[in-house]
Amino acid sequence: VRSRVTAAAGDAIACAKLRRAIDELEDEIALQMCAIGELVYATHCGTPSDSDEIQKILEYLDDLHDEVEAHEREIKLIRGSCLCEVCGAENTAATVCRSCGAPLPSDGDN
Repeated sequence: VRSRVTAAAGDAIACAKLRRAIDELEDEIALQMCAIGELVYATHCGTPSDSDEIQKILEYLDDLHDEVEAHEREIKLIRGSCLCEVCGAENTAATVCRSCGAPLPSDGDN
């Protein structure tokens, strides 16, 4: 019983850390979206914008979104969900994906 409680506490702490990291990433995403908006508005007002700068910000935003998705997947795995390797759908207690029908890994593979 004690080991299950310890494991559950560890999982809760891990999920809390991941949620905090997600919050920080989302704050950074909001800041970068504001920066993009300011550059686009400046262009609208006649001030030329550096397209390389915009591209760098957009690529950075892509990376931030990828990190958020990775953290969200990790939280789902900690909570016992199985993610389909084919389509990425979340599944619980199944042998095939409810979304695409692909076989899901067994508990030993997860």
